[in-house]
Formats: sequence, structure tokens, C-alpha cells
Amino acid sequence: MNDRLKTIAGYINTGERVADIGTDHALLPAYLVKNGVSPLVIATDAAQGPFAVARGRGEKLMAGRDDADCIELRYGDGLAPLAPGEVDTVVIAGMGGELIARIMTADVAKAKSFAKFILQPRTKIPELKESLADAGFIIGEETTATERGRTCAILLVTPQ
Repeated sequence: MNDRLKTIAGYINTGERVADIGTDHALLPAYLVKNGVSPLVIATDAAQGPFAVARGRGEKLMAGRDDADCIELRYGDGLAPLAPGEVDTVVIAGMGGELIARIMTADVAKAKSFAKFILQPRTKIPELKESLADAGFIIGEETTATERGRTCAILLVTPQ
């Protein structure tokens, strides 16, 4: 697992239920379950191709494990596949800041039902921060990680 995903995983406390929005390859969910960090990870994607890849990769990474059912794969856009308060931590990583802002503000009441967000925008970070502040979220910490020679911002966000 790369430095970016390890940094994100480092913000997740043992025992937290996690949603990985736009999971892509399901690497983070598999890591969290295999390492005993999370008892449940809901991995979502809104695109058929990445959803199929996540299913195949997740099955391969978790093959033969008793805890394989700790990862639930759900198809859907943004926070829509989640019930309010269903998880403790929501990860939205590797997307543009505009898309993350849209996801966070599409249903602010639902978004505020989750205790913590770990956001890793690829673009438009100032715009994302402004959108989060306007919607009543607090950026508690900001750090960076490196992926393929590129510096990535990681924001720890909580509802106000």
C-alpha cells in the first residue's frame, strides 16, 4: 500500500466503522480489515468499471479469510449508499475538490451524521475548504503524503 493510503489509514482509530467512497481498487478496505483496524468497511463506487475492479480485487485480497465479510461493496454515488450514522469515519480520497464538495454538501444532514471525514482532494483545495466551512464542517488537521512523486493534501474534517 502506498504512502498516501497509509497516511489516510493512520487517521482511522481501531474499532471505527469506515466507508470508503469511490473505493476504486478496494486497497484501503482490505488493509483496514486485514490489519484489525476496522470491523466493517463499506466500499462504494459510482462507476461500473471501478465497481467491478473493486469487487474482483477485494475478493482476491480477502480470499480464504474469516473476516472477508467485514467488507461490504455497494454501488452508488457519494454518501447515497450509506444510512445516516452507519459508519464512524468516511474516507473520500483521490477525487477533485469540486466533486468532494458536491458529495459533502449534497445531503449536509446525512454528512453531519458521521463523526469524521478523511478527505484527500486532487484539485481545487481552497474551493473545497471554503465549501466545507460554508456547510458547517471544521478542518481539524491537514497533512500531506506522497504518491508517485506527487504531494497530496489530506484533510481531517468533522461536523460543527
